[in-house]
Amino acid sequence: MFKSYIKIAWRNVVKNRLYAVVNITGLAVGLASFIAILVYLNYELSYDKWDPSLARVYKVSMQQDKDILGTTPAPLADLLAQSDPKVETATSLMYDGSYEMLLSTGDKKIYQAGMVTADSLFFKVFPYQFLQGNAATALNQPNAVVLSEEVSKKLFGNVNTIGKTIKVYNHNDYVITGIYKAPNSPSHMDVALVARDPYARQNHFWQNFSFQTYIKLKQPAADASIEDDINRIYYNAQVKKDSRTLEQYRKGGDQTALFAEPVASLHNFPKHGESHFKITIVLLVLAVFLLIAGAINFSNLSVAKAITRAKEVGIRKVLGSKKIHIIIQSLFEIAIQCLISLALAVLLVNIMLPYFSSAFNVPLSFLHSSNLLSISLQIAGTLAVIVLISGLYPALFLSNFQTANVLKGKFSRGTKGVFFRNSLLVVQLTLSALFITGIIVINRQMSYIQHKDLGFNASQVIRITATQQSRENKFPLVQSSLLSVPGVEYVSKSTSVPGDEFVDTSTNEFKVKGNKYRFNSVKVGVDYFKVMGIKLVEGRYFENSHPEDLDNTAIINESAFKQLGLGNAAGQTIIFPYCDTIPYTIVGVVKDFNVQGMQNNIVPTIYSISNAHCGYRSGGAILVKINTNNVKQTVAGIEGAWKKLEPDFPIRYTFLDQHFQKLFSEYIRLGKLILFFSVISILIAVTGLFALTSFLAQQRVKEIGVRKVLGASVPGIAALLSKDFVKLVIVAIVIATPIAWWALSQWLNDFAYRISLTWWMFGLAAVVTITITILTVCVQAVKAAMMKPIESLRTE
Repeated sequence: MFKSYIKIAWRNVVKNRLYAVVNITGLAVGLASFIAILVYLNYELSYDKWDPSLARVYKVSMQQDKDILGTTPAPLADLLAQSDPKVETATSLMYDGSYEMLLSTGDKKIYQAGMVTADSLFFKVFPYQFLQGNAATALNQPNAVVLSEEVSKKLFGNVNTIGKTIKVYNHNDYVITGIYKAPNSPSHMDVALVARDPYARQNHFWQNFSFQTYIKLKQPAADASIEDDINRIYYNAQVKKDSRTLEQYRKGGDQTALFAEPVASLHNFPKHGESHFKITIVLLVLAVFLLIAGAINFSNLSVAKAITRAKEVGIRKVLGSKKIHIIIQSLFEIAIQCLISLALAVLLVNIMLPYFSSAFNVPLSFLHSSNLLSISLQIAGTLAVIVLISGLYPALFLSNFQTANVLKGKFSRGTKGVFFRNSLLVVQLTLSALFITGIIVINRQMSYIQHKDLGFNASQVIRITATQQSRENKFPLVQSSLLSVPGVEYVSKSTSVPGDEFVDTSTNEFKVKGNKYRFNSVKVGVDYFKVMGIKLVEGRYFENSHPEDLDNTAIINESAFKQLGLGNAAGQTIIFPYCDTIPYTIVGVVKDFNVQGMQNNIVPTIYSISNAHCGYRSGGAILVKINTNNVKQTVAGIEGAWKKLEPDFPIRYTFLDQHFQKLFSEYIRLGKLILFFSVISILIAVTGLFALTSFLAQQRVKEIGVRKVLGASVPGIAALLSKDFVKLVIVAIVIATPIAWWALSQWLNDFAYRISLTWWMFGLAAVVTITITILTVCVQAVKAAMMKPIESLRTE
């Protein structure tokens, strides 16, 4: 029997090639997009799942008043490990992230990101699989380093490296004590090498907020329970100054507190900060929309086609077929087309995934994925749902035909299924309208943030990564050497460079006229504002002619000036945190400028040349402003000067405008993908409409012939065939507009600087949707209207 079902199903697919091709192609494209996003979703959800024991590992961070600190005091890990009986072990570490360290051995030198400097307990918290060495003792030596397999091969090739020595930044010698295998799934820390902290003893004090703290529990526990325990321990050990309990302390307003996050949640579901998962969810929703659009084509054409098969069903029933047999037969036809679509989709996915991998800078694979079985089961479940959704109603519709009526021909003009078919068509048109609205609004927002005045001029500014010595003690020499290069106009430095991946925007309490204000603090060079082209609002810039600028003056931005609420800021005295004995004089106010991209508000900030007396700040980069038409020659001159300044460190530089543009890369990628999905959605809708209009026109071919004989014009007949679709698209736009307004409002809330949603955006989307629909329908309507009546009425 099943063989008969398959044979008849295949014959019907071949017989109705046009509609089968429309169905299969539309669903294949939708499935391919869905599978690609499904692979990406599974990759995102696999973060820090590479070992079961990671379920017991938590990152401990700190909140000070309104500031969220990713780093904590150096001794915190030891305190929690010793005082909390639920904690099995803990480690403190410094993770350099994307910052590239120079590694060398002999004549071999490489720049490598992902360095971790940690205590001896790192590998007891993070269970990396060792290929060489012993994880339990690998970091016991004060100068020990453990390399990933990849870094080991870069430096030494395929040899045993235990006991060999490498230099980090040509300064510290480390002995290799282990080689570990990189996890087979991603982690929130992309660790390439782990070195024992050589300055652990002198750095181990409570005022040193340079370390990240991780704890490993004996048993998994609720976040709230963990936080209550660690906050009580920290309060009693470090905060408590009187007889107040922790509860009484918390009632005092904004206070210092610790919070814990499972490492598996850090990438996608952090308690504070930006989540990477929003983009994933947006893409998944778009992919589901495409899948729905493809499935709707199935149902629409199947319901419409069912009318022509009424007599076939009647004969089957006369010959003894039961209702269930007709349902199964119909589902078999849908299933065959779905399987063909799946095969085509898999081919498309293998073509698409390299582009997705490049766009998101992640290694995506379908056929060679480590969780291929899981993804395959998800696809199988999805396909089963599609078969049921797109095939069940048409199957029931077919099976419910009344035998006597259809054999008498009374069903040839029936209206059953029209409401359901039209409802599905409204859904499909609604999705197209949503996509078109999304294209308009997202492109407007992307254009806005890319062309909005940032408050600084990044063109022809070069960012140079330099050693601490070049940024500090040797900076006067660096500055004079680079200024001697033809085309170089200014040279400066900053601890907070616009566009950097990690910009410290934490704030501290400063005092002005006895009142406390929370500002961010940035250390800059004398010519920083001239390099960046930042405009002066009041007072003056830092100047070499004012020696007091080196130690005792400051400049604030407009946001800080507004917070102070002073009529005139220049000349006012400001006191740095914990530094009452060395007042700084405000000498100028500069216009606000953005260092973090349009997603974030500008932080009230104070700038100084050297605040070593009142809290040391380092990091950042050297900034060079060039003013020349011969950029290549100037850059070559800078490279030549740098070889003399830092002969052991090959120059690494980027142009600041390109560097800053990376902050928008995720949203630019999203815009491109939404454009891609929108075009695919519209094409699916158009092909479905085209096929459905063609089919319905064939059903009314004799009616059209009679109307033409009675004098109807081609435009009149085209309008007659199109008017029902126009009504449906108007209904779709009415439904889509409020949904689009809400969804896009939520998306725009991620930006501190954003466009306003206005009526013309939705009006334009409505016009485009209606135009596409009318053009698609009219092509077939005009074709049917132009048919000669003699051909359509020949059998009458």
